[in-house]
Amino acid sequence: MIERKSTVLDANHFEDLPEFLESCVNKIKDSYPKFSSLQLSKRLGIPNSTFDRISKKEVKNPTFNYALKIVQEVCGEESIQSFIKKFYPKMYENFETVYPGNKDVPFVMPEAESYFQDASTYEILVMATTTEGLTKEKTLEEFGKRGLGVLEKLLSNGVLKEENGKISTQGPVNAKQETVQKVLQNLIEFNYDLDAFGDNRNWLSVQYDSVKSEVVVPQLRNVCIEANQKIREIMNAPESKGSDVVWAGIVMDSLAKHSDLLTNNKKVLQ
Repeated sequence: MIERKSTVLDANHFEDLPEFLESCVNKIKDSYPKFSSLQLSKRLGIPNSTFDRISKKEVKNPTFNYALKIVQEVCGEESIQSFIKKFYPKMYENFETVYPGNKDVPFVMPEAESYFQDASTYEILVMATTTEGLTKEKTLEEFGKRGLGVLEKLLSNGVLKEENGKISTQGPVNAKQETVQKVLQNLIEFNYDLDAFGDNRNWLSVQYDSVKSEVVVPQLRNVCIEANQKIREIMNAPESKGSDVVWAGIVMDSLAKHSDLLTNNKKVLQ
């Protein structure tokens, strides 16, 4: 695991984003001296050509997700938040707008991302990041020795912490969009009960049509934001607390991704 030293790589000490990311990449390379640039880019999930250009300060405005992957590898949570505030202020504002009360919530450690995305381990991370958390006994009962091994590894590298037998992240966490996307995909694929639909236990619906995206998309996005706030209120209500893990996902986007198609025959998924 990479040791994160926010005092060494603090975004506030850099005026230029490419310079800050170059320093981060150099720190990553120092931590993995035997790794080639290609191996590092694969580890981070960034195209090698893009990773190489970022390391040479050739990308002036890298996408937020690529920049975050690099910064997460070497910076402490305080520096990650400073990085977002300074170099991606609009993104920071969006966290406040789209996820009220979640803006300053720390990002989960990079070591946990792959476990969240893996179909065989995501449930362990989901349960461990709830208020209830997990115990070793519960993990062994639900996931067997392999699951217990995963839990022990997450404890050893500091992703999870144990206090009085309860294993958790000791508070809520944020995650990169691709991780959120994968977790939702896993939950729908493996934890949505098709046989329960219609008996008040779950809900699944997809709406799409040919529309004017400039009219429909902002309205749908506002609906999603409002629904997310309402779900948060329900989940966090004192009378809601218990040991059952209930999940809800909200998603919308456009089917066509090419700019020449966006104005015609655009379909919106909800």
